[in-house]
Amino acid sequence: MVLKTGVGNRILNDVIRHNQTSGKMDWRVLVVDKLSIKMVSSCTKMHQLSAEGVTIVETLEKVRQPMANMEAIYLITPTEESVNTLINDFKSSTSSLYKAAHVYFTEAIPDQLFKSLSKSEAAKKMKSLVEVNISFTPYESQVFSLDCPPSYSLFYDSPSTPGQAAYLSKMAEQLATLCSTLGEFPSIRYRGDCDGTHQLAQVLQERLDKYKADEPTMGEGPEKAKSQLIILDRGFDITSPLLHELTFQAMAYDLLDINNDVYKYEASQGVVKEVILDENDDLWEELRHQHIAVVSQNVTKKLKKFNADKRIQSGNDKSSIRDLAQMIKKMPQ
Repeated sequence: MVLKTGVGNRILNDVIRHNQTSGKMDWRVLVVDKLSIKMVSSCTKMHQLSAEGVTIVETLEKVRQPMANMEAIYLITPTEESVNTLINDFKSSTSSLYKAAHVYFTEAIPDQLFKSLSKSEAAKKMKSLVEVNISFTPYESQVFSLDCPPSYSLFYDSPSTPGQAAYLSKMAEQLATLCSTLGEFPSIRYRGDCDGTHQLAQVLQERLDKYKADEPTMGEGPEKAKSQLIILDRGFDITSPLLHELTFQAMAYDLLDINNDVYKYEASQGVVKEVILDENDDLWEELRHQHIAVVSQNVTKKLKKFNADKRIQSGNDKSSIRDLAQMIKKMPQ
């Protein structure tokens, strides 16, 4: 399964379309927090959301205008900050931001936060409360991130260090949601020389066993091979961080000013254009993981092929030359 496609389908089917009246479209607001917005923006397009009745996407942490005549879909992480903001959105029946709430947590909500939510005024306005178990960000079809804060020193501290157990539990839960999304129940392998990988493997196995109990067919299917999940720490490979990656994608992000996968360049004097470097760009998808020397050769071959296909005569066909110039501008810089 292509990871981004799978997550995008789950967002549409298990969140946006959930509780929609059959044959009738109700316009609603989608509210996301600073973590879930990365997942939504990576895996769905605004036109897809609009087609499903989402009139606007708003960020939970920002000040929002009341829309008392519309229901809201909350796709948020079950953190104290996000839950408290959700509660404040419905402090009283007269000051509620929305008509009702459909709440979808990206992972299991802790018991303490669930109790606080159930005792609040927001509980009276909630029509749905679901744990969708998608707690990671797919960046590419085969690349994901857990968006964990830098905690490497915590990972290598002694097991009694405050916060380490919570850190490992959080990471294990996120990895379990990944396996659940992919429909995999893997065998776990880890580097035995590191206590941290051993502890993470144990916690992750407990999480996977719970998911398997809820969904017995997880990891099963005709001709489905047993998958392997390998847990390694940086001590397994201390050389890679000291090397400079020479693939096209790595060098582009190292040497060019690319923000949120958007590269801006000056096409002509005073004219700035931008290109989005994602998997919708076929040329970028084809070349991004190749060595820069190979990319240089392939780009030259593609230009020659384009030249031959268009039958460009040396400077005589101005229209074809403009076509070639446009193609060059569309290529990743």
